[in-house]
Amino acid sequence: MSIPADIAHLVIEAPDFVAPGFCDRIIARATAIGFEPATITSEHGTGIAPEIRNNERVIFDDPDLARTLWLRAASHFAQPFKGQRAVRLNERFRVYRYGPGQFFDWHQDGVFEDSAVRRSQFTMMIYLNDACEGGGTRFADIFSPHIFKDFTIVPGVGKALFFHHPLSHRGEEIVSGEKYVLRTDVMFEGLRT
Repeated sequence: MSIPADIAHLVIEAPDFVAPGFCDRIIARATAIGFEPATITSEHGTGIAPEIRNNERVIFDDPDLARTLWLRAASHFAQPFKGQRAVRLNERFRVYRYGPGQFFDWHQDGVFEDSAVRRSQFTMMIYLNDACEGGGTRFADIFSPHIFKDFTIVPGVGKALFFHHPLSHRGEEIVSGEKYVLRTDVMFEGLRT
């Protein structure tokens, strides 16, 4: 299913955003660090909630990686968004690993703020492999501020996916194989909306 036209400015799919060798290096780096159960953050705090999310993750900061990937991503954000301009990627990266039976149920991504005027508006995900059955990123207007027809983005090695944080989405359950994803945020500056 393709991205609905009425939200095409909120979801950007970029095939071949990075090379397969880059993906392999990120998977190896994350594996060397060591995966841990992924947590969720809600109004009740941060914790493990396997009924909502049961995948694993690694978190690391890398300013050089953020700068390098921003050089590729910036062209997708040349126009202001809600009076703000995209200025860089968040230096905090997460690598997610999903195995059979693992998923991340319906949610909206949170905002990351690093100053009084700079905060994230879009998620950036890079699919690091496609050796799995299942594992698509499904979007629906369950609790999104927009009405649109459901659609699913299928993982592809090196494919980037950018989307506005408030869009409801889920990481569909893995049937077989493993899925690896690199995630960070697109940071914006300007007047808050």
